[in-house]
Amino acid sequence: MSTSLPPASRRLARIGTLLSTAAVALGAVALSGCDDDATKPDLTPSPYLAATSPENVIDNLVTAVELRDPEGYAALFDKDAFVFRLDPVDLQGDSNLPPFWNYDGEAAWSKNCFESTDVRRIELEWNKGPLQELDPENDPEDYSGQGVRKMLITGVHLEVDTNNPANPTDPVIFLVSGDRATFYFKPDPNHLVGGQPTWKIVEWRDIRVEGRPLLVIENTFGSVKNLYR
Repeated sequence: MSTSLPPASRRLARIGTLLSTAAVALGAVALSGCDDDATKPDLTPSPYLAATSPENVIDNLVTAVELRDPEGYAALFDKDAFVFRLDPVDLQGDSNLPPFWNYDGEAAWSKNCFESTDVRRIELEWNKGPLQELDPENDPEDYSGQGVRKMLITGVHLEVDTNNPANPTDPVIFLVSGDRATFYFKPDPNHLVGGQPTWKIVEWRDIRVEGRPLLVIENTFGSVKNLYR
Protein backbone atom coordinates (compact mmCIF):
# COMPACT_ATOMS: atom_id res chain seq x y z
CA MET A 1 0.00 0.00 0.00
CA SER A 2 1.50 3.37 -1.01
CA THR A 3 2.32 5.93 1.74
CA SER A 4 3.52 8.83 -0.47
CA LEU A 5 2.76 12.34 0.78
CA PRO A 6 0.60 14.77 -1.10
CA PRO A 7 2.53 17.40 -3.15
CA ALA A 8 2.03 20.22 -0.59
CA SER A 9 3.41 18.09 2.24
CA ARG A 10 6.41 17.04 0.13
CA ARG A 11 7.26 20.71 -0.54
CA LEU A 12 7.14 21.53 3.17
CA ALA A 13 9.37 18.59 4.02
CA ARG A 14 11.88 19.70 1.36
CA ILE A 15 11.98 23.27 2.72
CA GLY A 16 12.50 21.95 6.24
CA THR A 17 15.45 19.83 5.10
CA LEU A 18 17.08 22.79 3.34
CA LEU A 19 16.69 25.03 6.37
CA SER A 20 18.18 22.40 8.65
CA THR A 21 21.18 21.96 6.33
CA ALA A 22 21.77 25.74 6.16
CA ALA A 23 21.60 26.03 9.94
CA VAL A 24 24.19 23.30 10.39
CA ALA A 25 26.50 24.94 7.82
CA LEU A 26 26.21 28.36 9.46
CA GLY A 27 26.90 26.85 12.85
CA ALA A 28 30.04 25.18 11.55
CA VAL A 29 31.28 28.47 10.06
CA ALA A 30 30.61 30.32 13.32
CA LEU A 31 32.45 27.71 15.36
CA SER A 32 35.43 27.67 13.02
CA GLY A 33 35.55 31.48 13.13
CA CYS A 34 35.94 31.41 16.90
CA ASP A 35 39.35 29.83 16.46
CA ASP A 36 40.53 32.25 13.76
CA ASP A 37 41.85 35.46 15.29
CA ALA A 38 42.30 36.93 11.80
CA THR A 39 38.52 37.27 11.43
CA LYS A 40 38.07 39.22 14.66
CA PRO A 41 37.93 43.03 14.44
CA ASP A 42 40.71 44.91 16.23
CA LEU A 43 38.95 46.59 19.14
CA THR A 44 42.14 48.04 20.68
CA PRO A 45 41.74 51.83 20.80
CA SER A 46 44.48 53.87 19.16
CA PRO A 47 46.68 55.87 21.54
CA TYR A 48 46.75 58.66 18.94
CA LEU A 49 44.32 61.49 18.33
CA ALA A 50 42.94 62.17 14.85
CA ALA A 51 45.41 64.46 13.07
CA THR A 52 42.67 66.98 12.31
CA SER A 53 44.39 69.87 14.10
CA PRO A 54 47.97 70.99 14.76
CA GLU A 55 47.26 70.69 18.48
CA ASN A 56 46.44 66.99 18.06
CA VAL A 57 49.58 66.46 15.98
CA ILE A 58 51.74 67.94 18.76
CA ASP A 59 50.06 65.73 21.35
CA ASN A 60 50.62 62.72 19.09
CA LEU A 61 54.32 63.57 18.85
CA VAL A 62 54.68 63.35 22.63
CA THR A 63 52.73 60.07 22.62
CA ALA A 64 54.93 58.56 19.89
CA VAL A 65 58.12 59.50 21.75
CA GLU A 66 56.97 58.05 25.06
CA LEU A 67 55.63 54.89 23.37
CA ARG A 68 58.91 54.63 21.44
CA ASP A 69 56.92 54.16 18.24
CA PRO A 70 59.09 55.17 15.25
CA GLU A 71 56.34 54.50 12.68
CA GLY A 72 53.80 56.60 14.59
CA TYR A 73 56.40 59.33 15.00
CA ALA A 74 57.43 59.46 11.34
CA ALA A 75 53.78 59.61 10.24
CA LEU A 76 53.47 63.08 11.79
CA PHE A 77 55.86 64.70 9.31
CA ASP A 78 55.53 65.68 5.65
CA LYS A 79 57.73 63.26 3.71
CA ASP A 80 58.39 65.69 0.87
CA ALA A 81 58.74 69.02 2.65
CA PHE A 82 59.80 68.48 6.27
CA VAL A 83 62.96 70.12 7.60
CA PHE A 84 64.41 70.21 11.12
CA ARG A 85 66.60 73.26 11.81
CA LEU A 86 69.12 73.26 14.63
CA ASP A 87 69.69 76.32 16.78
CA PRO A 88 72.49 78.54 15.39
CA VAL A 89 74.23 78.51 18.78
CA ASP A 90 74.58 74.72 18.54
CA LEU A 91 76.22 75.11 15.13
CA GLN A 92 78.74 77.59 16.50
CA GLY A 93 79.69 75.23 19.32
CA ASP A 94 79.98 72.06 17.24
CA SER A 95 81.20 72.18 13.66
CA ASN A 96 80.15 68.55 13.13
CA LEU A 97 76.47 69.38 13.46
CA PRO A 98 74.51 69.89 10.23
CA PRO A 99 72.43 73.07 10.03
CA PHE A 100 69.32 71.04 9.16
CA TRP A 101 68.05 67.65 8.00
CA ASN A 102 64.99 66.42 6.15
CA TYR A 103 62.34 63.74 6.69
CA ASP A 104 64.80 60.88 6.28
CA GLY A 105 67.03 62.23 9.02
CA GLU A 106 64.05 62.74 11.33
CA ALA A 107 62.78 59.22 10.74
CA ALA A 108 66.30 57.80 11.22
CA TRP A 109 66.98 59.33 14.63
CA SER A 110 63.62 58.22 16.02
CA LYS A 111 64.02 54.63 14.79
CA ASN A 112 67.61 54.35 16.03
CA CYS A 113 66.82 55.91 19.39
CA PHE A 114 63.45 54.29 20.10
CA GLU A 115 64.63 50.79 19.15
CA SER A 116 68.04 51.00 20.81
CA THR A 117 68.62 48.46 23.59
CA ASP A 118 70.93 51.01 25.23
CA VAL A 119 68.07 53.47 25.76
CA ARG A 120 66.28 52.70 29.00
CA ARG A 121 63.67 55.45 29.11
CA ILE A 122 62.49 58.48 27.15
CA GLU A 123 60.37 61.24 28.64
CA LEU A 124 59.07 64.32 26.84
CA GLU A 125 56.97 67.21 28.14
CA TRP A 126 56.37 70.72 26.89
CA ASN A 127 53.85 73.55 26.83
CA LYS A 128 51.80 74.23 23.71
CA GLY A 129 51.28 77.80 22.66
CA PRO A 130 48.35 79.11 20.63
CA LEU A 131 48.12 78.39 16.92
CA GLN A 132 49.23 81.46 14.94
CA GLU A 133 48.98 82.92 11.48
CA LEU A 134 52.28 83.39 9.64
CA ASP A 135 54.21 86.63 9.92
CA PRO A 136 55.28 87.69 6.39
CA GLU A 137 58.38 89.43 7.78
CA ASN A 138 59.74 86.53 9.84
CA ASP A 139 58.32 83.31 8.40
CA PRO A 140 59.32 81.54 5.16
CA GLU A 141 57.79 82.99 2.01
CA ASP A 142 57.51 79.46 0.61
CA TYR A 143 54.61 78.77 2.97
CA SER A 144 52.50 81.66 1.70
CA GLY A 145 49.12 80.64 0.33
CA GLN A 146 49.37 77.03 1.55
CA GLY A 147 47.33 77.40 4.73
CA VAL A 148 50.42 76.85 6.90
CA ARG A 149 50.11 77.69 10.60
CA LYS A 150 52.74 77.83 13.33
CA MET A 151 52.97 77.18 17.07
CA LEU A 152 55.57 78.14 19.67
CA ILE A 153 56.41 75.40 22.15
CA THR A 154 57.96 76.39 25.49
CA GLY A 155 59.31 74.56 28.50
CA VAL A 156 60.73 71.65 26.51
CA HIS A 157 61.78 68.87 28.89
CA LEU A 158 63.40 65.81 27.34
CA GLU A 159 65.16 63.00 29.19
CA VAL A 160 66.86 60.11 27.42
CA ASP A 161 68.26 57.57 29.90
CA THR A 162 70.96 55.35 28.41
CA ASN A 163 73.15 52.53 29.66
CA ASN A 164 76.49 53.48 31.17
CA PRO A 165 79.16 50.92 30.19
CA ALA A 166 81.40 52.09 33.03
CA ASN A 167 78.71 51.70 35.67
CA PRO A 168 75.51 49.83 34.71
CA THR A 169 73.75 51.02 37.87
CA ASP A 170 74.29 54.68 36.99
CA PRO A 171 72.68 55.55 33.61
CA VAL A 172 73.84 58.40 31.40
CA ILE A 173 71.00 60.90 31.05
CA PHE A 174 70.76 63.31 28.14
CA LEU A 175 68.65 66.17 29.44
CA VAL A 176 67.01 69.05 27.61
CA SER A 177 65.39 71.52 29.98
CA GLY A 178 63.58 74.78 29.34
CA ASP A 179 64.18 75.12 25.60
CA ARG A 180 61.68 76.21 22.98
CA ALA A 181 60.67 75.21 19.47
CA THR A 182 58.65 76.61 16.62
CA PHE A 183 56.55 74.16 14.60
CA TYR A 184 55.00 74.81 11.18
CA PHE A 185 51.99 72.72 10.10
CA LYS A 186 50.46 72.24 6.68
CA PRO A 187 46.92 70.96 5.99
CA ASP A 188 46.33 68.11 3.55
CA PRO A 189 42.89 68.63 1.94
CA ASN A 190 43.26 65.34 0.06
CA HIS A 191 43.38 63.31 3.26
CA LEU A 192 40.24 63.87 5.28
CA VAL A 193 39.05 62.45 8.60
CA GLY A 194 35.39 63.08 9.34
CA GLY A 195 35.33 65.65 6.56
CA GLN A 196 38.25 67.61 8.08
CA PRO A 197 41.71 67.93 6.52
CA THR A 198 44.59 66.31 8.35
CA TRP A 199 47.80 68.17 9.26
CA LYS A 200 51.51 67.38 8.93
CA ILE A 201 54.59 69.02 10.41
CA VAL A 202 56.61 70.70 7.65
CA GLU A 203 59.23 72.43 9.81
CA TRP A 204 60.62 72.22 13.34
CA ARG A 205 62.98 74.94 14.56
CA ASP A 206 65.00 74.17 17.67
CA ILE A 207 65.45 77.18 19.99
CA ARG A 208 68.11 77.09 22.69
CA VAL A 209 67.35 78.92 25.92
CA GLU A 210 70.38 80.02 27.91
CA GLY A 211 70.65 80.11 31.69
CA ARG A 212 70.49 76.43 32.60
CA PRO A 213 71.90 75.30 35.95
CA LEU A 214 75.69 74.91 35.82
CA LEU A 215 75.54 71.22 36.76
CA VAL A 216 73.38 70.40 33.74
CA ILE A 217 75.11 69.60 30.46
CA GLU A 218 73.62 71.95 27.88
CA ASN A 219 71.94 69.58 25.43
CA THR A 220 69.30 70.72 22.99
CA PHE A 221 66.70 68.59 21.25
CA GLY A 222 68.71 68.88 18.06
CA SER A 223 72.00 67.79 19.64
CA VAL A 224 70.33 64.76 21.25
CA LYS A 225 68.63 63.80 17.98
CA ASN A 226 71.93 64.06 16.17
CA LEU A 227 73.41 61.34 18.39
CA TYR A 228 71.08 58.80 16.81
CA ARG A 229 71.05 59.85 13.16
